[in-house]
Amino acid sequence: MNLFPIVSRELLVASRRLGTYASRFAIALLIFAVVGYWMILVGVENYPAHRAGNDMFYSVSCILIFLCNIAGVYLTADCLSEEKRNGTLGLLFLTNLRGYQVVLGKMSVGAIQGVLGLMAAVPMLVVPILMGGVDPALVLRMTGVLFATLFLSLSVGMACSAMFKSSKATTGATFAVMFLLNFAVPLFALLSYELDRSFGRAIQWMATCSTGTMFALTLDGRPLGGPREMPFYISLALALGVTVVSMLFALWKTGRAWQDQAAKPTAATAVGNSGSILRHRARVLDRNPLEWLALRRRFGPGLVWIALLLVFSFMMLVTGGFEALIGGRNYGEGSYLFSLWVTALMFKWWIASAVCDRFRIDRGENAMELLLSTPLKYEDYAQAIRRRLRWQFMWPVIFMLCLIPYMMTRSDDDTWPVYILGVLMFGIDAWAAYFIGMHASLTMRRPTFSSTIVILKIHILPYAFFMGALLMIAITSAGMNVEGVMALWFMIGLTNNAVWVGRACMSLGENFRKTAANAISPGS
Repeated sequence: MNLFPIVSRELLVASRRLGTYASRFAIALLIFAVVGYWMILVGVENYPAHRAGNDMFYSVSCILIFLCNIAGVYLTADCLSEEKRNGTLGLLFLTNLRGYQVVLGKMSVGAIQGVLGLMAAVPMLVVPILMGGVDPALVLRMTGVLFATLFLSLSVGMACSAMFKSSKATTGATFAVMFLLNFAVPLFALLSYELDRSFGRAIQWMATCSTGTMFALTLDGRPLGGPREMPFYISLALALGVTVVSMLFALWKTGRAWQDQAAKPTAATAVGNSGSILRHRARVLDRNPLEWLALRRRFGPGLVWIALLLVFSFMMLVTGGFEALIGGRNYGEGSYLFSLWVTALMFKWWIASAVCDRFRIDRGENAMELLLSTPLKYEDYAQAIRRRLRWQFMWPVIFMLCLIPYMMTRSDDDTWPVYILGVLMFGIDAWAAYFIGMHASLTMRRPTFSSTIVILKIHILPYAFFMGALLMIAITSAGMNVEGVMALWFMIGLTNNAVWVGRACMSLGENFRKTAANAISPGS
């Protein structure tokens, strides 16, 4: 089976993805910071070594399982759909390559990157063995679970890439499938148990039909013998079975979906026959053509509302926030804060992706040259992006912010500064994503990775720097209270955003056309 041509071609493309290497550096820095944090606690704070090893194993395993679950989103979800968008998938079939060779060749490139990254991180799981408190067999079992999850995510990404053509559709579908495989069945069992205890107990066995069960059973550290052994193997068999089925589907679909087909009107660009809608769109077109292009999606705000209700309800249900909020029990601030943090993280990542859409789509469709030949200015682009963000996210964000005062009244007064600083940091991160996203999607060689770079710069790097600062404080034995830690976190986030925003603004504004021309024709 001659896979060398397609593998070498993909490795050459992958070698140019500088953002991927930056992401690996930030992830490695975060893992080393977590490991170093627990080791410093042992040496400075006299924390028991076996407890620190157990906590370190828990922290690093959670980080790695999250990365393995989203590996398919970044490594394989857009590999086939990109070829279809560029019209080059059919050219591959003009060679002596067959469908399975194309799929396996692209899959092997993503697998090489994922496996090498995981193999570089797995030694961090061995450190807790040296500290005590973790059985070597447990580390071996966790390693197997991580590799099974990685290949599951990569195969699901390949299947979604073979099915869809749009980059956002493939990445969104991959993320949704992985979420459902991990949480859908356990969440349904939990809801059934809350509604009807007898019915919930009867279907508790359904919770084992989830790929996340094998990780949960491995993470608690207890041996698998007895009644716990069967759920683990059921979950493992489900993960391996979905992996095989996804790869077979990708092999079958790729050979039948490479032909160019006539474009069909989609719901995202469909326009109603109402005269008021047509008149409104005509006014928007006269005011700013770029805004007209950005606001053609009819279901943008609806999707945000659905995601907000699902994510927030899921987090409140899992953390017991609804019981504290509705049941009249005070001091549920831990559940509230964690649910709000996850929801805000979803919003910030979505806003980063929405900001990058304008230039990412134009450059992907080779339409940036045409737009630059018009008298449109940077202010027109910026205004269109701002109004798109306001149209899509304003009311869901306002709804989330309106919940915070009520949660604050049901929380301890000592946690009020956390709420206030969290709201301020949310606004600062959204403001930073606006500038950094435009700059990244305008200047990156591969604009499809622009939103990933924005997330890396304003959401991952500050946490890595914060953990590093805590390590330095622990090493120097300098004491710091809770207020000092919160102030440090806020100042690191503010400084990080200011640096990246300042760098982005130097290439925007008056230098917008020069920056765009250099991005389209490097060296011109």
